[in-house]
Amino acid sequence: MKFDPFFAIIAVSQFIVLLTFHEWGHAKSANLLGDSTAEDEGRMTFNPAAHIDPLGTIILPLLGTLFGGAFFGWAKPVPVDPRNLKNPKRDLMFIAAAGPIMNIICTVVILGIVKILEETVGFPQSGSAAQYQIRRILLFRSAQISLWLATFNMLPLFPLDGFSVVLGLLPWKQAQEFERLRPYGMPILMAIIFLPGLLRIPNPVFSGMGIVVYGIYGLIRTLVGLG
Repeated sequence: MKFDPFFAIIAVSQFIVLLTFHEWGHAKSANLLGDSTAEDEGRMTFNPAAHIDPLGTIILPLLGTLFGGAFFGWAKPVPVDPRNLKNPKRDLMFIAAAGPIMNIICTVVILGIVKILEETVGFPQSGSAAQYQIRRILLFRSAQISLWLATFNMLPLFPLDGFSVVLGLLPWKQAQEFERLRPYGMPILMAIIFLPGLLRIPNPVFSGMGIVVYGIYGLIRTLVGLG
C-alpha cells in the first residue's frame, strides 16, 4: 500500500465513528439491563471524544493505515458493574453482543441510505466522478468497516466481545472451564494479528473473517435492493 495520508485520515475517521456506535451499543444495553454505570460516567453518548483512547483509537490505526500494517485498534472499555445486573452471566452476554449488533445495524442503515439516494436523486448514476468516489469511499467502505468491526469483535478471545458471548451461552460448568482461557486471550490475539505478517504468510483468521464479512455485506446489499 502506498503512503497516503488522506486515505489514512479518512479511514481512521470512519473507524472512530463506527466504533462510537459500537461502544454506545454496549452502554445502552447495560443501561436497559439495570446498570447505569456507563451513563453516569458519560459513556452512553454518540460523542466520539467520550470513547477515544488516544493510542488504540487514533495512533495505532493511523500508523497501520499509513504504512500498510495491520489495522488494529480499540476504544476505552465501557464500564459495567455486574452487581447491578439481575442475571450477570446472561446480561453480560447481551451487553457484549450489543456492540457488534450495532455495527451490523450501521451497515444496514448506510446501504439503505445509498439505495434511497439512488431512488430519489439518481445518486450517483447521474452525478459526477466525485459522487462515485463519495459512494465508494465514504459509504460503501464505511459499511464494510462496520462489518469488519462486528466480525472481529465476535472472535471468542478475551478481551473481545465474542468471549463474553460464548461465556454466556455455555452451561455453568463449561463456562467455568472456558473462563480459564481468559489470561491467554490477548497473547493469542496478538499472534493472530501480527504473526502471519512477520512470517510473510496469508492470515488464515482474517481470510476466514473476510468470507464472513463479504458474505453478510452481499446479503445486506440484496436485502436493501442494491443487488
